[in-house]
Amino acid sequence: MKRKIVGIFVCMLLTATVVSATNFNKKNNIQTAVSTVDVPEWEVGDSWTYNEMYNQTWYDKNGDIFFQWYHNCTNTYTVTAEIGDTYTVEVISSNDEGSLRYGSYRLKFTPSVKFIETFECRKTDLAYIRYAHQEKGFASLSYGKIGLSIPAQYYDIWEASFAPGLVYLPFPFTAGSNGIIPICAEDGHENMGLYWGLINFIYTDFHFFFLPLNYTCEMAEITVPAGTYNAYNVSTDIYFGSSHNYTRIYYVPEVGYYVKYIDHKDSRDPGKPTEDYKYELVSTTYKP
Repeated sequence: MKRKIVGIFVCMLLTATVVSATNFNKKNNIQTAVSTVDVPEWEVGDSWTYNEMYNQTWYDKNGDIFFQWYHNCTNTYTVTAEIGDTYTVEVISSNDEGSLRYGSYRLKFTPSVKFIETFECRKTDLAYIRYAHQEKGFASLSYGKIGLSIPAQYYDIWEASFAPGLVYLPFPFTAGSNGIIPICAEDGHENMGLYWGLINFIYTDFHFFFLPLNYTCEMAEITVPAGTYNAYNVSTDIYFGSSHNYTRIYYVPEVGYYVKYIDHKDSRDPGKPTEDYKYELVSTTYKP
């Protein structure tokens, strides 16, 4: 799961989300956006549910796939606490299907594999302060070219903190403008493997430093399962030769969060994507 958060954060986005409630449809009532957007005010119980897809790939020194992580699921983000100048949000997954390749190990996840995540963010700008993740459940395990599959317990547990805070939406922002998402440092630990630690894939401390990132903001009409909206498209683009890394965050004030998120990254070798994430809003209980 470290792959998910690092990928999202490198291009400065958030991934959260948990228990949905009201399924509302705005297809015949497109929202009218104002010119400048400030940070929303959340309340305990507010929730947003998304259809989310993650696909991340790592390559070895020969350019062959060494690691591939895939999930297609529904995640609900729920505000569970409001303490001082921070919100606490819990994320719970459902309808999950996915797989993992790590070297010669291949896993096909069963429906028992669930995400349980908690993050804290600042009220002033929704920047991440802390994040904890657990991904656990049973999978069907095969190894190398052996056709036989056996049951396996799978886990990925990690936590991270951010200083001074990880900004993904640069509040306040204005349509037709551009700016800079500020620097941030991330420190954390990840433990990933099989059979309650009998086979270990990853056990490491990590440190990342995110450089300032240019963004642009334009209006865009966007359709997702929850409806059709006029959204603020906060975009980032990074080019390495013919490789193109980008994010698109479609934020709607009436929703109090983004309605769609796209994140794509390439390796420095053209034609080798390393990351594709896509989230679309299904429903929310938020009321402005």
